[in-house]
Amino acid sequence: MDIVFGGSFNPPTVAHYRIAARVMSAYPDAAFYFLPTGQAYWKAGLIADGHRLAMLELLCQRLGPRAAVSDLEIRDATYGGTYRSLKHFKDPVFLLGADNLAGIKNWINFPAVVAENRFIVVPRLGADVGEILSRDSLKDYRDHFTILDIGKLDIAASAYRNTKDDKYLLPEVAQYIKENNLYKE
Repeated sequence: MDIVFGGSFNPPTVAHYRIAARVMSAYPDAAFYFLPTGQAYWKAGLIADGHRLAMLELLCQRLGPRAAVSDLEIRDATYGGTYRSLKHFKDPVFLLGADNLAGIKNWINFPAVVAENRFIVVPRLGADVGEILSRDSLKDYRDHFTILDIGKLDIAASAYRNTKDDKYLLPEVAQYIKENNLYKE
């Protein structure tokens, strides 16, 4: 099984690290991949792909040899969505926060992306996972979702970008950001 944690990781935070560590602990036989989105994705303000890849590699060094970074979406000139990306992994399970689950019906290739894959959902403040999964668009696929409560970790990358407070980052990521003069806007 390949657990795939997709996101912009702009920058990767302590929460991303803790989520990865908890999931890897819960699934000790699985490979774990960070899948950062590329510049073709709709999200504005992403720093250069190489910097996000390098910072994710720092997380992987801490997490150990089962963790890796995939540059699949970064190499993709046109964003094809999670559905297309997951085709490149072995028995993939996509890891996402409940906030992203709420908008899954808007994903490229919905409902096939849900019908053909499995998911690990991490609850987030303000998102009722049970209510989301009971919606008409998802109720037939309820068994494709595993909820993994990892405690209070509601730290968004935007919290760092808005405050520049290093408490949201691993020390090595904070050092990388300083050395490369990132997020100065």
